[in-house]
Amino acid sequence: LGLKVHFTELDMDVLPAAGDGTGADITKNFKLQKKLNPYAGGIPDSVQQALAQRYAGLFRLFLKHRGTVGRVTLWGVSDGGSWLNDWPVRGRTNYPLLYDRDLKPKPAYYSIIKEANQAARLED
Repeated sequence: LGLKVHFTELDMDVLPAAGDGTGADITKNFKLQKKLNPYAGGIPDSVQQALAQRYAGLFRLFLKHRGTVGRVTLWGVSDGGSWLNDWPVRGRTNYPLLYDRDLKPKPAYYSIIKEANQAARLED
């Protein structure tokens, strides 16, 4: 049809799924448990790097299809303000976005920039 595709409300949960882990039913609420909140004290570097690779792969795909992808919008700016901190488990600490709680860019941010720079070089 020649329509542009918009990806909106993008974030990537790094915590174990509570319940069946599908959908975004806001009425779901699970009890806070250590196994569902393993990074309460901070995200391990291995998880940080895995998140960066997930974002890189997704943006590589977006860039490959940039003629069709009109917009990509994330679900927030920093981890501190993410809705995933309290859903579906109130009190969890999540790290789904490109900036940390101090508004500093995370490895995921730099992985996207790297993909964009590589795509730009290929166009030249």
